[in-house]
Amino acid sequence: MSKPHQASYEVEVRGKTPGKFATLLTKFHKIATFVGEKDRFSLIYFNHGLVKDVREIKDEKIDLRLRITNKQAELVLKYGAWGGSDSREEHSLPIPNEKFAETVLILQRLGWTNGVAFATKTYVFKYKNIEFALVQNKYINYFEAERMITNKENIDKERAIILAICRSLGLEPFSDEAFMDSLNIINNNPENQFDFRKQSFDEVRKQYKEFF
Repeated sequence: MSKPHQASYEVEVRGKTPGKFATLLTKFHKIATFVGEKDRFSLIYFNHGLVKDVREIKDEKIDLRLRITNKQAELVLKYGAWGGSDSREEHSLPIPNEKFAETVLILQRLGWTNGVAFATKTYVFKYKNIEFALVQNKYINYFEAERMITNKENIDKERAIILAICRSLGLEPFSDEAFMDSLNIINNNPENQFDFRKQSFDEVRKQYKEFF
């Protein structure tokens, strides 16, 4: 009899990168272990349609994403309360790249039709057993600092450790308000929005063909 799947929790802290991105990148190359680069395209879905202010859906616990990173596709579900710092369940299901469009259609048939298309360039490092991601996009550059754990009881302890190390590096986490303001900047740009009731996925893919 197989063992039940054990949930993983992503304890994550985010914040806007201070100063020049290139300066921070150089600093991390000096003090941390470089893991690699990620070129990522994501379809970030909104269960109840797009909203002008994400504060309206602050209590929505389902975060569904279909994404392709370095030519590897996956369906990702994050579940739990979210904010500038959070600790959510994370589940990932690899998808063959050739099934990406079909997965979009399956989600569409299930009622997931609206969201935001988002492309990022990320530099990943390991520092003091924490994964740091320095993320660039067209609108705002930010950092993510995270650890994956399986024991829910350790979440607060892990978050405190991550916050302390971030601040020792001069990295200040987002407040929940600042985080939501940043999301609104991205989400409210019409060129990022998709609605598969009115357009085909091919229209979106053509804009991001370099990721496929």
